[in-house]
Amino acid sequence: MTEENTESTCDCTDSDIDRREFLRGSGAMLAFAAAGVAPSEVVAQSDRPEGDLEALLEDAPRNWGRWGDDDELGAFNFLGSEEALAGMEAATRADADGVETFTLQISMTGEVANDPIFPTRTVARRTNTQDEQSYEEGEADPSAGGLKFSDDRFVNRLYPQGTSHVDAPGHAWYGDRIYNGFDASTTAATKEFDEPLESCDGEQVSETRGLGRADISPVADHGIVGRGVLLDVGRALGGETDRLEPNACVSKEDLQRTAYQQDVTLGKRDVPLIRTGSAARARDDDPEYEWKPLEEPGICYSEELVNWVHEMEFPVVGGDTLSVEKNVQVIDGEQYLVPLHGAFHRNLGVPFAEVLWLEELAENCATDGVYDFLFAGAPLNIERATGAPINPVAVKATMDDESG
Repeated sequence: MTEENTESTCDCTDSDIDRREFLRGSGAMLAFAAAGVAPSEVVAQSDRPEGDLEALLEDAPRNWGRWGDDDELGAFNFLGSEEALAGMEAATRADADGVETFTLQISMTGEVANDPIFPTRTVARRTNTQDEQSYEEGEADPSAGGLKFSDDRFVNRLYPQGTSHVDAPGHAWYGDRIYNGFDASTTAATKEFDEPLESCDGEQVSETRGLGRADISPVADHGIVGRGVLLDVGRALGGETDRLEPNACVSKEDLQRTAYQQDVTLGKRDVPLIRTGSAARARDDDPEYEWKPLEEPGICYSEELVNWVHEMEFPVVGGDTLSVEKNVQVIDGEQYLVPLHGAFHRNLGVPFAEVLWLEELAENCATDGVYDFLFAGAPLNIERATGAPINPVAVKATMDDESG
């Protein structure tokens, strides 16, 4: 695990980051977002030339047509009865002394300053629309029989990917084609509604744009159930802190080395979850390790990594960072923003499950040496959405100290 690797020279040093001083803190990035500056434009403010993703991935493997020309589910097609059974077998291993469950979602309503959300998105805010105060002040009446109830709603823009979430296969692309070869114009498909509703801006909305193909709803219908494997790279390679340093690149070899150190075997069609410790750093008050959105560690592009994910038929790759991959990468001297989103989402139909909370699960795994489990969950069913929140459950067998 280094800040450079052989094929993806991830040499975004402190001096590189200093050029983007305005990125420090969510508020600064949001100010630029409000001004219409996209993350790609921010990255472009560098002395390195911008890379050509289409050229880089020209010979990369694709799953287009593998499940038919109309498939919108992508690599989630890999998850079926056998994969669900493998997860159940991991959770019910014969030598276990018990089972524990871990939910992996970060709260949707955190603080702006230290909640791990990709720049341009914001945390959610909710408030009550009805409660005891409403009844006391005569704003609401008890129902027949005297029953009272509370209700609430979100009061700001709610981003489906503003918390722990799963990307849709059609979420990221390059050129004029998304996953399975669908035309990129399908990402802006319009839908008209019979009855308009009021937006956060007070406007009446009767038409919206969304993914006409490869949106998150087929994933929600299908569900994600299989054998999960935690790859605790932070604990394996992070030294005394059990966290990777900012800007660290994680290679295929690092993932395999971590699995070896954990004495766990990664199998075909498993659901790998990569812990770096970055989500915990985002919520850590220790000023020595200030969290910065675009400086997170993560997996880095290499031909070997892409081919390995393709050969292993992973249906989805999860992690505790904003993008699972390192956000800003330098490959052959040229700069890219999240290039693996192109290689995985667009070409392979392998989305990311991002911003997962893996701390308690990782602590338990480290205690008894059991790193595989039943992974079960489904994103919220949001029609035509590019991704959706998820609160996955890891159902893990536990071992006593003597048998672990």
